[in-house]
Amino acid sequence: MTATNSSGGSGGSGASRGAARASARELIEAIVDPGSWHGWDEPVAITTDDPDYRADLERARERTGLDESVITGEGRIEGRRVALVACEFRFLAGSIGVAAGERLVRAVERATAERLPLLAAPASGGTRMQEGTVAFLQMVKVAAAITDHKAAGLPYLVHLRHPTTGGVLASWGSLGHVTAAEPGALIGFMGPRVHEALYGEEFPPGVQNAENLMNHGLIDAVLPLSRLSGVAARVLRVLCAGDSAPAPAPAPA
Repeated sequence: MTATNSSGGSGGSGASRGAARASARELIEAIVDPGSWHGWDEPVAITTDDPDYRADLERARERTGLDESVITGEGRIEGRRVALVACEFRFLAGSIGVAAGERLVRAVERATAERLPLLAAPASGGTRMQEGTVAFLQMVKVAAAITDHKAAGLPYLVHLRHPTTGGVLASWGSLGHVTAAEPGALIGFMGPRVHEALYGEEFPPGVQNAENLMNHGLIDAVLPLSRLSGVAARVLRVLCAGDSAPAPAPAPA
């Protein structure tokens, strides 16, 4: 059973596709100040009765060491508290089902309640096809939570990783105050394999890559991971200019 969504977004070509993808944990380590990361995620149980889907989830957990396709938490970027959410593509192509969607919503709502800027780093084939329409509806909930976050005057930054497609791009991947992408990333609603199946022809080369989207004004920058932390820090200094100091961490319970 395939783990991607119906957009077929994990295919395609591009500069970043020949290189090893950074895992979600590696991305977080590269962004936040050393020793500052605190995860927010509660363990998720496998509840499906579908034996094939259960086997998919068990294999994904063994392969990644994670219990779902997203990691959420907080760290500091040049001393400033920042909430982060990141997809792990190796977990069923980073697809979002109910458990992952609820985890994202909780993280966004916590960031809003604690008045933290939020950085999202999706890498996903979209919604999880094994869960059907209910998975797609999670994108509505995530987008609504992010809309509330922005309405509270809090920054929302997005770094699109390879690939970002389907419902993830159409919802929380497209709501950033500032949106960057990794070099060569495949970014598009409909993945190339589905387009080819529907229309019998390939997309013109380069249409869905990060550089083309930047050249057409659809994203703000193309940034390798090595530059993301520094650029995010500068952007947050501008967007959080009214803050006299980084938000303090909550007192221990």
